[in-house]
Amino acid sequence: MFNSASQYSESGFTLIELVMVIVILGITATTALPKFFDIETYQQRGFFDDTLSAIRYAQKLAVATNCNVQFRIAGNQFELTRPGSSDRSQCSSTAAADFTQTVSRPGSGESRYQGSQAGASISDTTLYFNAQGTASSDTTIALANRQISVVRNTGFVYDSTP
Repeated sequence: MFNSASQYSESGFTLIELVMVIVILGITATTALPKFFDIETYQQRGFFDDTLSAIRYAQKLAVATNCNVQFRIAGNQFELTRPGSSDRSQCSSTAAADFTQTVSRPGSGESRYQGSQAGASISDTTLYFNAQGTASSDTTIALANRQISVVRNTGFVYDSTP
């Protein structure tokens, strides 16, 4: 009376189809996924973000302490420093020899706010922020394929990557 084949529709995958899908996914994973997990790309982006944050912090610290703060890049590392005089007589100085006091990294307890990246090619740059938050010059810093720009009159620091 009733035909069992007409009652139920057959659906699903055959074993051959399932194996082929797994093989194709395996080939795709071995060729495409390593491009997403290149550690150097993440390290460069981390260094870029750390450098951008350091410059912004230098500007804010200069305003908060009413004393100049120096941001300096030499080689492949950066560092924040302040004038070393304890009586604040050198607070408005821009002489490199006066910047002897290191700035500690906020929130981490590290005694120096500095960062470095092996293999990074950065041009040497020295930048000062004064008590009003303005920068010593308009500056563009290139890190790998990204750029940081500093506006002199306002001290505004931003990612200017095209």
